[in-house]
Amino acid sequence: MIESQVDQLVFEELVRERFPKLVNHLEYLGVQVAWVTGPWFLSIFMNMLPWESVLRVWDVLLYEGNRVMLFRTALALMELYGPALVTTKDAGDAVTLLQSLVGSTFDSSQLVLTACMGYQNVNEKILHDLREKHRTAVIAAVEERSKGLQAWRDSQGLASKLYSFKQDPKSMLVETNKTGRLVDSQTNGDLSRSESGSTNVDDRRC
Repeated sequence: MIESQVDQLVFEELVRERFPKLVNHLEYLGVQVAWVTGPWFLSIFMNMLPWESVLRVWDVLLYEGNRVMLFRTALALMELYGPALVTTKDAGDAVTLLQSLVGSTFDSSQLVLTACMGYQNVNEKILHDLREKHRTAVIAAVEERSKGLQAWRDSQGLASKLYSFKQDPKSMLVETNKTGRLVDSQTNGDLSRSESGSTNVDDRRC
């Protein structure tokens, strides 16, 4: 999922460059662009757009052989519905409105035309450079979360042991005693075998 997170940061930067007023409004409402656009990229707009629009977008994707059309289509949707988004009053309204508007995009020709002609400057080279720019930060964040998760798991294990001791301290003493008896038993057994061996040697000498 690292590349998916990278693409979301790339798209957010593209949106910020082209629609600063929209991004500022969404940030004011506490809405992250990735909350809405993440599913667009992961599903390639399936179940997000009407089927006719999905097929038109897929045609371009398959023809070009890269993911550029995903970014262009998402930017086109932001352009088409940005004016309505800046009128929303809270985060729930913004997300719901955008999802409902995108789902009603029946004019597939307008969508594809806006995406392909309006955002020709969004190309593979620009996306590659932006991905390289954001990938290091995403990888570092993922590694940091992994370390935090491991530390949490370790703390949970220690907390569980401490809780068990608090609830029943005798249990740990019993375990300690059992271990001690086991060591004593092994030691006594070794000594017995040693003494027996010594007696047999003395008997043979006699």
